[in-house]
Amino acid sequence: MNIKTNQEKFRLWGLWILFSLIIIPVTYIFSLIVVLLVHGVVFGFSMTEGGTYLSQTLMQIAGGAVIGFGTGLYQKLLLNKLFKVSWSWVYTLMIGFAFTELVTCIILWQMGINRYELRFIEFNPLPEALIFACAGLVTGILQWSILRNYFSGSIFWVLTSTLGWGICILTTYFLGLLNREGALYGFIVGALLYGIITGTVLIWILKKKEKDLI
Repeated sequence: MNIKTNQEKFRLWGLWILFSLIIIPVTYIFSLIVVLLVHGVVFGFSMTEGGTYLSQTLMQIAGGAVIGFGTGLYQKLLLNKLFKVSWSWVYTLMIGFAFTELVTCIILWQMGINRYELRFIEFNPLPEALIFACAGLVTGILQWSILRNYFSGSIFWVLTSTLGWGICILTTYFLGLLNREGALYGFIVGALLYGIITGTVLIWILKKKEKDLI
C-alpha cells in the first residue's frame, strides 16, 4: 500500500468524522421540523398537545426517515470514492430508522406510553439511546448485505452501526446530568463519536481486505 493510498484513507476517515459531526445534528433538527409539521399540519395538534398514538407513530416514522436520508446521503457520497454505491445505501438507513420507529411505537402503544415522552432532550435519554441502537442494528444488517459483496470482515459493521448510533444518544445522558443544555452538547459529542467509531471500523475493513488479497 503506497503513501497516496494511506493519505486517501486518512482523508476519508477525517471527512467521515467531520460530516457525521455536522450532518447528523442538522438532520435531527430537520427531523424535528418534519415531526412538528406532521403533528400540526396533518393532524391539527398544537406543540403543547401529545397527539394520538397514530399521529405519534406517523410523526416518528417521518422523522426517522429524515435522519436516515441525511446520514445515508453523505455516507453514499464518501463511499463512492471506494466503490460504486447505489441509492440502496441511503434506503437502508431510511428503512432502518423508519421500521424501528414503527415497531417501537406499536410496542409503546400497547404499553400505554406516548413516543414523545421518550425524546432524549426533554426526558431521560436512555430509552431513546436503545431505540437508536436498534435502528443501528437494523440498518447495520441491511448495509452488511451491501458491504459483504466488496469487503471481507464487513460483518463487524453490524455491531459498529449498533454501537455507533446507541452511543450517539447515550452521551446525552452523561452530559445531561450536568444541565439541560448538556444534553444538547452531548448529542453533538455523540455524533462525533459515531463518526469516529464507524469511520475507524470502515478503514479497518478496507485494510483487512488488502491483507486478504496479499
